[in-house]
Amino acid sequence: MFKYFINGLFIVLLCNVNAQTKNQTDAAGLKQGYWEKLDTKTGKKTYKGTFKNNKPQGVFYYYYSNSDSVRSKSDFRQDGKIAYVTMYHISGQMLAKGKYVNEQKDSVWNFYDTIMGTLLSTDIYVNGKKNGISKVYFPNGAVSEERNYKNDLLEGPFKQLFDDKKGIRAEGTYLANEYNGKCSWYYPNGVAAAQGFYEKGVKKGVWLYKTEKGTIKEKEVWQNGKQLNQKEMDAYFKSKNITFPEDKKTTAQPKTSNNNTSPQK
Repeated sequence: MFKYFINGLFIVLLCNVNAQTKNQTDAAGLKQGYWEKLDTKTGKKTYKGTFKNNKPQGVFYYYYSNSDSVRSKSDFRQDGKIAYVTMYHISGQMLAKGKYVNEQKDSVWNFYDTIMGTLLSTDIYVNGKKNGISKVYFPNGAVSEERNYKNDLLEGPFKQLFDDKKGIRAEGTYLANEYNGKCSWYYPNGVAAAQGFYEKGVKKGVWLYKTEKGTIKEKEVWQNGKQLNQKEMDAYFKSKNITFPEDKKTTAQPKTSNNNTSPQK
């Protein structure tokens, strides 16, 4: 009996020691040692980890407010200046993985599908903003899209690809988050389905739309952000001496005895 009493007393004392050695601050009010924070509404743990002079050290775990599931895991370095972070779905599936510097996203970040766990996209960050090439992936791991960013804005060339390795689906350029310059969208056989120019997100000049066989099915002309009507468009093409194979008239046939001529296109 005395043995059980001693063991029980030891456990109580150990619990008291643990309670006294966590969530401690020093005389200056700085967090020191192991900390656990509880949600005031649910009573569940929101994070746990170790501080030194109020700065996180090593691995911290953060939790969903209404669950015991880990929301993210952060490995702090250099007194919390740098953190290598892995984020999780409430199911436990990894969502994202990357690096923070001074609490800003930095370097390469990977983002994952919440069900399959496959890589969805990669982005490059500098001081919390996207800078450099960003890639989106098909479930099989092949690249589906490449875009370039500058200070969180789309800038420079972009490219979209077909998932069956049939080539480019779309290509063009961005300027300050807007289409700018020549942009094209393609059929799997390589024929340009739509092609034309943008200026700061607004269509400009001649736009052509083709069938999969390459014949023109529609034409547009844009000036000053306005699409020209048919009469204006015809006058534009005439002034620029622009012709299309589909518009060429057939050569007139010799007149017959009944004075009929072949129809013109």
